[in-house]
Amino acid sequence: MASFDGPKFKMTDGSYVQTKTIDVGSSTDISQYLSLLREDSILNGNRAVIFDVCWDVGCPETETKTKTSEWSLSSVKLSTRNLCLFLRLPKPFHDNLKDLYRFFASKFVTFVGVQIEDDLDLLRENHSLVIRNAINVGKLAAKARGTLVLEFLGTRELAHRVLWSDLSRLDSIEAKWDEAGDEEHLEAAAIEGWLIVNVWDQLSE
Repeated sequence: MASFDGPKFKMTDGSYVQTKTIDVGSSTDISQYLSLLREDSILNGNRAVIFDVCWDVGCPETETKTKTSEWSLSSVKLSTRNLCLFLRLPKPFHDNLKDLYRFFASKFVTFVGVQIEDDLDLLRENHSLVIRNAINVGKLAAKARGTLVLEFLGTRELAHRVLWSDLSRLDSIEAKWDEAGDEEHLEAAAIEGWLIVNVWDQLSE
């Protein structure tokens, strides 16, 4: 039975985010983990799953998103209020993750991200992966608060402006990012996902 049996991290409100990291192979079954995320999003997060993606570039000397064919999906982070799933994908990405494709195509989940327009284009153009119901939370915040700059902020700055949360732990990890280990990188990912869950909840009230 699938479980989020990775490190558990305490958030500033005293709650915990349970994590799981998976190195995805051609036969890896991630469906049960995606089901747990969906269940937690329904119970604890207005049906929202926070997503973030990372890319490998085929030609490092041309690191722009204009040459889309050179970009390949390398990892996906999916978060809810209580869970954080980090998927490290095969290199090259084999376009065989049918469970992930179906999950992103679900009409019952809202996928929330920060500055996601380029990522949505790359997912569609390079991997024929369409996120059916995606929301740029920065754009939503800008409209709700009447402050245009919110649309263009990164995760940390957006959370600070909307929530005024204690970001000292995240700042501590990011200040020594190159020296930090995998567990601290995972903790930062869990914190960022949890922050955007809370931004989304506040804007959805």
